[in-house]
Amino acid sequence: MVIIPFVWSHPFHVSITTFQLNRKSHTIEITMKLFTEDLENVIESKRLPPIKLGSKREYIKTDSLIFDYLSEHLIVSLDNKQVTFQWVGKEIENDITWCYLEIKNMDDFWTANILNTIFIPNFTDQLNISHFQKDGQIQTVMNHKTEVFKKIQFQKKDK
Repeated sequence: MVIIPFVWSHPFHVSITTFQLNRKSHTIEITMKLFTEDLENVIESKRLPPIKLGSKREYIKTDSLIFDYLSEHLIVSLDNKQVTFQWVGKEIENDITWCYLEIKNMDDFWTANILNTIFIPNFTDQLNISHFQKDGQIQTVMNHKTEVFKKIQFQKKDK
């Protein structure tokens, strides 16, 4: 008797990224929700060692490999100034990997340009949703293979 292992693959490819301005800490907190399988596949497709996310045998350089990938595929400019991200960490929850980044020394911004190609070279149906939250306002953009660049603008509130 031959046993064929069941390999589950999710039927859609999506990432969700939230950018939240934190006025107290003068940062933008970034939370990314990614499918673990997709993240492992794109990193391993670069001929890197298997990263085995969330396992006891997770590759020791996994965090830096993920951060390098995300930094290459997520480029953000606020008020026409490109920003750099700092790695905060990650969590594995079932088939989801949560990645946490931040932008330091950020007091305010009015426009955001986002180039988001996360997983797009690997999955033609990839959709990357980004939410920008600032002072009760939320702006959402969606990037996909035919639109990897988006721009948002926040309204200035009268005081």
